[in-house]
Parts: sequence; C-alpha cells; structure tokens
Amino acid sequence: MAQLEKLLEESRRELLDLSTRNRLLAIPMESKSARVIHVRDEKSDVVFRLLIEERKAMGFLPGIEKKSGSPAGIAAVKIVGGSDEEEVGLPQPDDEIDEATHGARRHMDTRLQTALTSDGLQRRLLALYRDARLIMEEQGVNILYLALGRLKWFEAEKGDTPRHAPLVLVPVQLQRRSALDRFTLKWWEEDVQENLSLAAKLNSEFGIELPKFPLEEDLVPSRYAEAVGKAVAGQRSWEVQADAIALGFFSFAKFLMYRDLDPRTWPDPAQLLNHPALGGLLRDGFPAVDRPFTEDVNLDELIPAARLDHVVDADGSQTLAIEMVRQGRSVVIQGPPGTGKSQSITNLIATAALDGKKVLFVAEKLAALEVVKRRLEAAGLGALCLELHSHKAHKAQCWRKSVAPGNSVVRAGRNWKRSSGGWSKHAVD
Repeated sequence: MAQLEKLLEESRRELLDLSTRNRLLAIPMESKSARVIHVRDEKSDVVFRLLIEERKAMGFLPGIEKKSGSPAGIAAVKIVGGSDEEEVGLPQPDDEIDEATHGARRHMDTRLQTALTSDGLQRRLLALYRDARLIMEEQGVNILYLALGRLKWFEAEKGDTPRHAPLVLVPVQLQRRSALDRFTLKWWEEDVQENLSLAAKLNSEFGIELPKFPLEEDLVPSRYAEAVGKAVAGQRSWEVQADAIALGFFSFAKFLMYRDLDPRTWPDPAQLLNHPALGGLLRDGFPAVDRPFTEDVNLDELIPAARLDHVVDADGSQTLAIEMVRQGRSVVIQGPPGTGKSQSITNLIATAALDGKKVLFVAEKLAALEVVKRRLEAAGLGALCLELHSHKAHKAQCWRKSVAPGNSVVRAGRNWKRSSGGWSKHAVD
C-alpha cells in the first residue's frame, strides 16, 4: 500500500505546474499579447457585490490620455507600449461621494476602469471573447475569470523578480447584443474559486499555509486578502494588493485532477488505493487474458438476435467489442476517423443503460460528446442523458434539478431544502 501511494504521488506531481509559466502563479503584467485586461482604480468588494450578489452586468471604460492643459482629476499612467493598446490614463472624475454607500462614486458604478485606449480596449475584449467561445466550443469549459486581489511574491532563487498571483477568481463571460454594441461582463454563475496552484506552491516551497477559503455567501475579497497578508507576513517584500483586478484566462483542469487523485480527499482512501485499475496502471501491469471468443466466431451463434440491443448500426467487429464490454471486459478501441467509434460508444451506453448500469462518458473535445448525445437523442434516449459540462450545464442547475421538492441536500457546508416556494439554506450542525 505504501509503495502504491508513493507511486501515485509521483504521478500526481506530473500533473502539477508550479512554474511561473502558470498564470495562476504569475499574471503577465505588461505583455500586450497576453490576453489580459488590467482593471484600474476599482474596489474588489464592490465589484464582487455587483457581479455575484446583485448579478449585474458591468461595462468597461477606456483611459483618457493625459495632455497639457487636461482638467484636474485625470491621472496619468505609465505608458507600456507604442500602439493603440497602450495605457494612457484613467477617466477619473472628481471624488464625488455616494450618499448611500459613503464611497467614491466612481467605485460604485457598473463600469470597470482601464487605462487602455478605446480601440485597444475593444480589441482586447474582442480577442478574449473569441478565445473564450473557441475554448467553450472545443472543450466545453469556461476558463475566463475576473481575478480579484493579488499577491506580489518573489521566488527564493530569483528574489529580484516580482511575481503576481491572483487570490479570488470569479468565473465570468463577455457578452454583446451585436457587433456594434460594447462588451459587458457577467458572472458565469459557477463557483468562485480560490487559487489552488498558489496554495500548493506556497506550501511546498515556503511552508506557508494559506487561510481557508470562505464559502461564497461568506466571502468578502478584502477580508480574505487581509488573511492572506497575515499568512505571508514573514516574507520580505511580499505584498497583498487587495484591489488589484485583472480579466484573463486561468485554467484549473490539471490541478483539479491532481487534487481528485489525492487519497486524503476521498471519504475512504482505500477505495482509490485498493482499486485494481490503479495497481495495474502504476505497479503491477495487467495480466494477459485470452479473448472470450475467436475472431472467426459465428456471430449468430455467439449472440442471439434478441441480445442485439443496438440503437445504431454496428458491423461485426463493433458487435464483438460491445459484447466483450457487456461481459465485463475492459477494452481499448482504436481507429482512424470515420471508422465508427462514436457509433460503438452510442451502442455501449445504450446497452449499459438497458442492463441497469450508469455510464460516465468523458472526452477531451466537446464535439465528441455532442455527437454521441445527438445519436442517443435520435434513438429516443435523450431523457437518459445529463450534461455535466459545457455552457448548457451549470453545477448549481445540475444539483438543484436532482433534488425533489420536500427533500434536502448538503452542499458546501450548507443544508439546502427544496419546497414548493423555492430554496432555503441553513448551516450544517
């Protein structure tokens, strides 16, 4: 068991990118090609409240170039380039106070200030919008986040080069009604994320334990930033910037796999460590087994017509593969495009459902999932399918739909109860 656990830990570490190439550890601060928009002179707490609690759409303001004779209240920002994407200034009005909140009025509106020119801002927003759509169409995941708060830190061996890591990541989407309209930013309505890569980096290399990330309804970005500041207080020149905000792409995919393969996160670690597939993959290999039938077997004799529960066409080789799976064998099916792999998967899912089994179908590309789902729907089996990823399925929608009225479910430290009038939540004792 100890040897297998060590091998698993070594394999898990191969998934972990703790280098500064990872944007979760080092946001590009001045690269114009980095697909990052830095928001200037805004308050993280207010932005979080507007996006999450009030579910408002937020727009963007370009900078105004500081010229001789410019009116007071327009602050100049260091120019970082020579094109129309250069940072030229901030459109700061006079410091009018909002009577309701007692804060500066410019911090209370739904416009995010940037220092980019108008053309440069729209160009970057368009690039982010197109890339986000492409990633969603190809992989079915959203990796566009608004990063609230930042940790300025230094590597042990490169103490003169500052790195900037986000603290709170809000999943967002860019929208516009037409090509002539300006872009707006909305919450994606998925879970707000902590920076898991930063937590792993600080723990493994500096022995620093970041504070526990609060539940979404208890999260106040400035308070969390303050707690992070206390955790890193012993590090020279490190700084927590609570109101530093950036819009960009941050991917958690490999780190989430790293965390899921940690036996300590399982209710019963033995369920993972004692699984025969894990031992076979990492240590023992798989013994050779005889085929359950020869290649020239007579299909009519092997599989009665009443057992051919196929919902799409299948040739002889596909039928044999389906039968092997129904007999409990693990198989690898390989073939070039157009050889019927998605047809075989469709039939495998249909026969497994008929046999009373549950099936989890995963694929790297969203298109592969959609092809199989369309085939199942065409066969009248669409009602058996639950999409667990893509823009059509949010986590909250999936678990809420699964709870019948009058029942309750424990989620994220809260007991949620569904009634005819809606949902109520209570802390778990």
